[in-house]
Amino acid sequence: MARTPKTTRFKSAKELREILDTILTEIDGDPEDGPRLSTAAAPLRLEFTDLKLAVNVRRDDGEKHCLRWDFSRRARTEPRLRLSMDSEVANRVFQGRENPAIAIARGRLRPKIEDAGGALRFFPAARPLFTRYRKLVAEKYPHLAID
Repeated sequence: MARTPKTTRFKSAKELREILDTILTEIDGDPEDGPRLSTAAAPLRLEFTDLKLAVNVRRDDGEKHCLRWDFSRRARTEPRLRLSMDSEVANRVFQGRENPAIAIARGRLRPKIEDAGGALRFFPAARPLFTRYRKLVAEKYPHLAID
């Protein structure tokens, strides 16, 4: 008997946007994770090509916040790191089910790097993003969970 692979697609760009907004809000409010991501990864642009969605993340030097993000087509500041991928690849990478280096080697995750040091710091600094993503998917978006 052939196994049918489980579909782990986002219902819409709006759903992915809600998830990213929730996660970034949590990270921004965390006194350790927010500054770490801000220092290591901002400015950053994540592009989800199949959904025609992008999120631009940059540093905010305000007293209450350390990150700013928007979902505009144009970044306000030139990103040091741009990661372009289909949303299914993002879902696998964010859940730790696909190694980013292998995804890059296979052409499923396409980086554009302005600052090599920033790119090297991104994935370790993004661990809280991935951890929160997995938790949120398990709690509120089980159709995206990968076994």
